[in-house]
Amino acid sequence: MKQEETKPNTVYYTTNFETLLEVVNKIDEIKNNDLYKPDFAKRLAIYVTNKSGLILVSFGEDKKLNGCMVISRHIDNFGQYAWIDFAWIDKHCNYLRQAFYEEVDILARAFKIKRIQMRMSRGYKAMERLYGTREIARILEKEVI
Repeated sequence: MKQEETKPNTVYYTTNFETLLEVVNKIDEIKNNDLYKPDFAKRLAIYVTNKSGLILVSFGEDKKLNGCMVISRHIDNFGQYAWIDFAWIDKHCNYLRQAFYEEVDILARAFKIKRIQMRMSRGYKAMERLYGTREIARILEKEVI
C-alpha cells in the first residue's frame, strides 16, 4: 500500500516498511510510555514475517499518519485472543477511534477469536462506556531493589 493510494481517514492493514517505521516512531509521542523502541520494532517485524500480528494505519488529508494500532494473536488456556500491543490516534482525530475498534472486531470474527485484550494505565471507565469492555484484572508491581 502506498500512501498516495489511500483514502483519508480510512483504516488499512499495512506491511509497508516506511509506514512501519512511522508506527515505531509514534511511541515517542505517548506519555508515560514503557515500550522500548528497538524491541517494539523487532516485534513488528516478527508479526509481519510470521503473520502473527497486524498493523492497522490511517492517514489524514495531508498523507501523514493520523492513527495506528498493532494487534497480535495469542493462545492461552481459554483459547485464542487478540492483544492490542499499541494504539495511537492523533488527538485531533478522535472520530477514528471507533473505526479502529470496529476493524479489530472484524479481525476477531474472521479468526474466530472470542476475546480482545489490552493493557491500560488509565481510562478504564471510559473504555467500558465507549466500547463495551470490562476490566478483568489489574497488574500490581513491586519494585525490587
